[in-house]
Amino acid sequence: MAFPKHSARIRLHCYPKSSIIVLKSKMFKRFLFGLIFILCCDRSFGQSDDAAYHWQNVNGLKIFYRTAGNPQHPAMVMLHGFPSSSIMYQGLMELLKKDFYLVAPDYPAHGYSEVPPVDYAFTFDNISNTVHALLDQLGIQHYSLFMQDYGSPVGFRLAVKYPERIDALIIQNGNAYMEGFPEAQDPNGELQQYWRDKNKKYESNWIDYYRKASLMPAEQRKLPLGVNPDRRTMDAEIMLKPGRLELFMQLWFDYGNNVKSYPQWHNYLKKYQPPVLITWGKDDTFFTVPGALAYLKDVPKAEIHLLNGGHWAATETNTTEIAELIRSFFKREVTSRDNGQLAGR
Repeated sequence: MAFPKHSARIRLHCYPKSSIIVLKSKMFKRFLFGLIFILCCDRSFGQSDDAAYHWQNVNGLKIFYRTAGNPQHPAMVMLHGFPSSSIMYQGLMELLKKDFYLVAPDYPAHGYSEVPPVDYAFTFDNISNTVHALLDQLGIQHYSLFMQDYGSPVGFRLAVKYPERIDALIIQNGNAYMEGFPEAQDPNGELQQYWRDKNKKYESNWIDYYRKASLMPAEQRKLPLGVNPDRRTMDAEIMLKPGRLELFMQLWFDYGNNVKSYPQWHNYLKKYQPPVLITWGKDDTFFTVPGALAYLKDVPKAEIHLLNGGHWAATETNTTEIAELIRSFFKREVTSRDNGQLAGR
């Protein structure tokens, strides 16, 4: 596939010491010492970078989300992939918490978030609406998006609807172009036919595949020694809950609407030219490298790094590398552009 020439870059708590005041009044001394003790022990008086875990009622639905970092720092919303949840970002959040205020929600029915009622349309449109409502309740009006896999259709919907809120896009194997989606390229292929006809046999095979994969014991998954099995174990537990795979199947059927939305996402990129960092695991067989390079058609200055990893690069194989790339990118392309005004907006 040939691309036009472009200028893109592709690259394979402690408190301050207090003065001691000598006081004659024993009662005042006790009060002063008590106050110092409270200030030193109660972390709520200072800003903590530590991870925290929350549930928020969003239009009657209990949504779980993780946070880390100082709220006065630039906000980054981390949108997870399938079949995972915000747990996939634990390691990355630990590495980035000194530089950003990180917010990672679990979509409805994913991770620790509540399963929505039957009248909740289980679609990418509605999930993005729920995420937007959560951010509004948290008072987060400006943010960057980290998008992986399913996080891209959720995030691009936010960007299209609220472009003024987006500071930057970090994309890790999150597809937005047919070039990067081999399974969907054949209009007469099995997947395209399913999106048109909702074939029951395809659904049954899909559910059986994920059920068998979820039942596999952790020690049989042959994960690299450096990969923590906790995420996959949690993912499997969620998948095996009664009715959960059938619910997720609804979302996979709705994925056909993401493909139809690609032109709209391209128009957003072309019009607004947001800072874009792409960290792509080049060994991904589902969303392939041409999908990363295709972003250059609409954002010629996008920075692309093809990593020695796969679909879960940020979670399993390239976490430290991606964190370093994000920090460097923000210093060069985002913070400097806005003269350091992102923080606290």
